[in-house]
Amino acid sequence: MRQVVTFLLVAAVVVVPTRAPAQTAYSIDFGAITAFDDAAVQIGFRATPSVANKAGSDILLATFPDALIHGLMLFVLDVDATYGTPLGEQVTLFPRFGGTVLAAGGNGGGGAGYGYNFGVGVLGRASPTLGVRIDYTHHRLVGGSGGGTLPFSSITVGIVWMH
Repeated sequence: MRQVVTFLLVAAVVVVPTRAPAQTAYSIDFGAITAFDDAAVQIGFRATPSVANKAGSDILLATFPDALIHGLMLFVLDVDATYGTPLGEQVTLFPRFGGTVLAAGGNGGGGAGYGYNFGVGVLGRASPTLGVRIDYTHHRLVGGSGGGTLPFSSITVGIVWMH
């Protein structure tokens, strides 16, 4: 498990967007995640490139208020490679692919799982430093029955500030 987390952190450092004005977008994301014919509210923080025609890393750390209410700390960390494709002067499409770590802990103990994810985000700029982002992500965690994977998906909307 440590090897997976170390790999994801090293990958994030290697592809982090270079420092330049208004090149990184930070957002607070709200949305829903679905798995096993059920849905839950997801709240997260995302850091991603904000410039078209540049590659970088898309990092999301999310939690689930429903789980917190029931005494369970549940987090998802996505570390992805992404590339900005312009759709217009103020709109950029960010397809992405990367790794996922799901970690949980509560009174009965804790655990973690890993897998991969892919998705797409659309960033719309309202000004040079503010915008809105809509994201869809599909996850696959290793360890399904028969050695398969466990699928889950999320859709989020984020309020973005760019630096």
